[in-house]
Amino acid sequence: MSSLSTRQKLEILADAAKYDASCASSGTTKRDSRSGKRSGIGSTEGMGICHAYAPDGRCISLLKILLTNSCIFDCHYCINRRSSDVRRARFTVKEVVDLTLSFYRRNYIEGLFLSSGIIRSCDYTMEQLVAVARALREEHDFRGYIHLKTIPDADPELARQAGLYADRLSINVELPSEAGLKRLAPEKDGGRIEGAMARMKSAIEDGTDARKRYRHAPRFAPAGQSTQMIVGADGADDRAIIGRASLLYDRHRLRRVYYSAFSPIPSASAVLPLRRPPLMREHRLYQSDWMMRFYGYSAGEVAAATDAATGCLPLDIDPKLAWALRHRHAFRSTSIARRASCCCACRGWA
Repeated sequence: MSSLSTRQKLEILADAAKYDASCASSGTTKRDSRSGKRSGIGSTEGMGICHAYAPDGRCISLLKILLTNSCIFDCHYCINRRSSDVRRARFTVKEVVDLTLSFYRRNYIEGLFLSSGIIRSCDYTMEQLVAVARALREEHDFRGYIHLKTIPDADPELARQAGLYADRLSINVELPSEAGLKRLAPEKDGGRIEGAMARMKSAIEDGTDARKRYRHAPRFAPAGQSTQMIVGADGADDRAIIGRASLLYDRHRLRRVYYSAFSPIPSASAVLPLRRPPLMREHRLYQSDWMMRFYGYSAGEVAAATDAATGCLPLDIDPKLAWALRHRHAFRSTSIARRASCCCACRGWA
């Protein structure tokens, strides 16, 4: 790995990061310079061609890479698992910092999304991730967006340090069910993952409270935390996925749950599906997620739109229309199309 150029490493580690969906940058705030000066590199706000926001507020240009695609774990669904026959690479902390600053100065990006395979140990890997964010903030006064993927088995103190430098932190639950996690990622533990998410929630709330009480209290992950679930790698249907997402929102006050359709990988394990699920299934789950987060639907109401036999949302119509067709009695209009379009108004959410 040491003989590779920075460009070759970037090609490998940017490609390896494409399977991680949880990197949208919504909800952060302007970050003050640590030096007290007006000057500094990067911004999460402002005008200019480098600041491109989606209609829902997401920052859409991030340098999205892995620190390394080497890993001591052997999760069946992961292309970077220990037994996978892929080309490996590893950035140094300095290389990631230099790339981020170089890309930002060229107006290619607004910030950094950094994840990693596990090398040596969970603590060592988390220390490297934190070192990147610390160098950007303290040594280079970088005030752009930073999203770090945290490691649930790492020392909680390292996660606390990450929150002082990153705008958003994420911890992946990986799969919708505990049974699926045990079968496909036996080295990971659902209880430890949720425990780390609970600690993160408490730290974010403490940080928010401290900012209200003390003007100069440090920000802690101002854009909150998120997670990701893989869809279609195990036997969980949409009804189970919707229920799990709702519980995660309620328990840990997540900003987002991301859904990533399973994609077959080279040298795949025999326990994995031979085919990927339809990408439309992933899209329907995002639509159902929007219904719960913005339109006040409960998980039970959204799940009522699923097919009784398969437990999955219909692919040919969106979940809101599916719900409306199953609850025609709730609407006065005789037009099915009008019933669907006035769904939110009739329920008082318009």
